[in-house]
Amino acid sequence: MDVFGLGERGQELWEALKTGEVGRDALVLEAARTADRLNELDNIIQGKGVLELMQFRLDFPEDDGEPFTVEVKFQNVLSEARQQQTAFATLIEKISRYGLTATATKGAPAAPLPTGVTALDKMRARVAAQSG
Repeated sequence: MDVFGLGERGQELWEALKTGEVGRDALVLEAARTADRLNELDNIIQGKGVLELMQFRLDFPEDDGEPFTVEVKFQNVLSEARQQQTAFATLIEKISRYGLTATATKGAPAAPLPTGVTALDKMRARVAAQSG
């Protein structure tokens, strides 16, 4: 079920970290939205959807004999991606400080994490397992 218009990555993060506590879940929701934005920015950086970021400007000369110019500008995607990564890391760190745990299964209460292991540690391990 799509919650709050989240994409696949955001939905997975939401399902893994939601607790039912309003304040914590607000942070989790923002982290999920940020994760989705990072996916979209990554797609753009890889060349998917580039045309939507381009701004064109045509400058036609007053005389017929002069050439016209075309100006093409791109929005600063890499800068935005870095900002979103920082925001995501900050949100995850805040969630981790609250001691949130990932749910083992949908709807089931979360098992406590071992001492010294944070939700962020668990997420890092899951990402590493998926990458490897």
